[in-house]
Amino acid sequence: MFRGINDLSGRLLELYKLRRDGTYFDQQQFLHLLREDEASAAELRLAEREEQAAAVRAAEASRSNRYEVERDWRQAQISVQVKAEQDRLERNFTNSPFSYSADELHTLAYEVTGGGARPALLVAPFFHEELNREENDDGPQAFRVAIRRAWVNSPWAADVSPLDGAIKRPLRNTDLDVVLLQRALRDLPIMLVCGDVQTGRRVWPSLIAWNIFESPDFRCLQVNFPPLSLPVGVSDEELRRSARLAFEDELGHSTAVTIGVLGEWFHLAHYGRRPRIHRTLPENQGLERRAAALGLTAAYDVAIERGRIPLYEARAEQAALFLAVGLRDEARSAALSSLRVCSSEQDEHFSFDVLRTLRSVLATVGSAEELAAATRIAEESARRSALRSLGW
Repeated sequence: MFRGINDLSGRLLELYKLRRDGTYFDQQQFLHLLREDEASAAELRLAEREEQAAAVRAAEASRSNRYEVERDWRQAQISVQVKAEQDRLERNFTNSPFSYSADELHTLAYEVTGGGARPALLVAPFFHEELNREENDDGPQAFRVAIRRAWVNSPWAADVSPLDGAIKRPLRNTDLDVVLLQRALRDLPIMLVCGDVQTGRRVWPSLIAWNIFESPDFRCLQVNFPPLSLPVGVSDEELRRSARLAFEDELGHSTAVTIGVLGEWFHLAHYGRRPRIHRTLPENQGLERRAAALGLTAAYDVAIERGRIPLYEARAEQAALFLAVGLRDEARSAALSSLRVCSSEQDEHFSFDVLRTLRSVLATVGSAEELAAATRIAEESARRSALRSLGW
């Protein structure tokens, strides 16, 4: 542009001189040459502009092409990642023992347990070793109905919340499936009933519980029941069905009692609530009452360690449990432990119900001096309570 202006200035100066000094022919010839030079300069400038425009277009095309290549590459990477995540989710869902995602299952269990205020009960269909994978997964939900009905019909059903239907298939991967369930329900108190059927003749039930106790030594607990023999097949269809139902009722009852004992453990260790299942069981089920009482005596030690129940009360309740199942020596030892605590803390405000329980145990397994000491402590506690109520 600046070169064109300089050339035009020079031409105008020459034209001025020529008009002043030259002839008409010279002026015309000079104008002709001037027009040719101007046309040539215009063509040159046009060519330069087109060259510059072409360079700009080439640069823009290069940038656009590079952007498109990078965009296609990013889209390809995103597509690969999305496909990999979809494959992972589909694979996890296919192999998962539960019907929902881990987060959804945790949310459901959280709501059912009231945020972990009580345990949840999961029941998995039993695995038949004689059936293949498809037959196990799509087959009948063996023993699930019997276990669930036995639990919901028990007097202590409110202690544990059933979450039936959360497990969609038998735990054919056994330990791996249990790990997946524990990972999904990591911080909630859970009881899981599962089992295996061996060659169509023997049943191996199991109960796996976690977060029932906060002690590191009891984070996870597994109870393996003794194998149960399925009823021998008979030709009569009605007899075969009756025998099978009786077997399932027995299985459901035994698991319900075990679940109830663990539920009592949970509520005693967390809230200090007195066990009651051993009193709820019918008197004709002496073995079950004995097993439940023995199973609950150790729960008091956990409650003492966590400060949920006073030492004297825990020992008195343990003594009553031991006596209820006929363990007189153990009952006497626990009762004397409670008596020593009460004797050494005369100014403590003791529960009269606990002292009455202690007296009742010592009246059966203690000496006259021990019973008299328990009676004296009970009377003194009642007197202080009366004075305290009068403001003295």
